[in-house]
Amino acid sequence: MRRLLRIVLWFFLLMIFIVSIAFSLVNNATVPLSFGYFTLAPQPVSVWIIAAFCVGATSGLILGAGFFKDIRARLKVRQLHKEIADLQLKLGKNGVIREGRNEGQ
Repeated sequence: MRRLLRIVLWFFLLMIFIVSIAFSLVNNATVPLSFGYFTLAPQPVSVWIIAAFCVGATSGLILGAGFFKDIRARLKVRQLHKEIADLQLKLGKNGVIREGRNEGQ
């Protein structure tokens, strides 16, 4: 199953690569990119679109890596708080660990 998933993933990446090459060949009109007073040299439309995609993907990965790490840390803290509460409940008032039954009854 893992091998099939890997093959499908490589096929998907290969298809994206082929489509992006075809996209680059079709969109070859040069246009300048202007940010107000700052204008970049004219490049093909495909270069600007692929560059924007790469910048977006990179910034998403950088920001997302910290986000998911934070979520994992919060889940671990929550799990540890629950474990502390369970252990305190078992420990009781006088510091003796209670088993299933009370000894005084």
